[in-house]
Amino acid sequence: MITIEQVEKVVKHTGVSYQEAKEALEAVDGNVLEAIIVIENRNGAKKTETQSNFGQAEQKTQQGSANSETFDKLVAWVNRMFHKGNMNKLEVVKDQKIVLSIPVTVFILLLVFVFYIILPLLIIALFFGYGFRFSGPDLEKTKVNSAIKMASEATIRAKDAVVKTVDEWAKENKKETEADGKNSNH
Repeated sequence: MITIEQVEKVVKHTGVSYQEAKEALEAVDGNVLEAIIVIENRNGAKKTETQSNFGQAEQKTQQGSANSETFDKLVAWVNRMFHKGNMNKLEVVKDQKIVLSIPVTVFILLLVFVFYIILPLLIIALFFGYGFRFSGPDLEKTKVNSAIKMASEATIRAKDAVVKTVDEWAKENKKETEADGKNSNH
């Protein structure tokens, strides 16, 4: 028979409930020392399981931290790009005078969202003698400006060739019309 004193000794040394202490004592025929060992072994297994769960939780926290770190890096990169885009400008130039200057960020957003409007406007502007250049701390010394200048010059040459061809065609057409007019009068 298990006494209350035995149960209290097991509870005092292990911190378990009276019911758990009594069950452990019954399992070892009332031997207090063996009951304490049984409870400690059982609690050791629970601690190991708890530690294992803690380890898994810690791993998940580290994975979450890694995901958060990756997200933070992405946000930092986007912020840097927006900052650079706002520091650098796209300038529309006519006769060496700046007609319009917009941040590169705005230009890119316009290209993305209204591409079918912006691209034809850029081409039309080139045909009317407008040029484009980038300015700002990150873009002034790049090859982008020389490429844009070459495209502008090529567009101007193409426009001049078209105008010359149309003028020549108009002159020929006028001569033919005059010749036809003279022939019909004779």
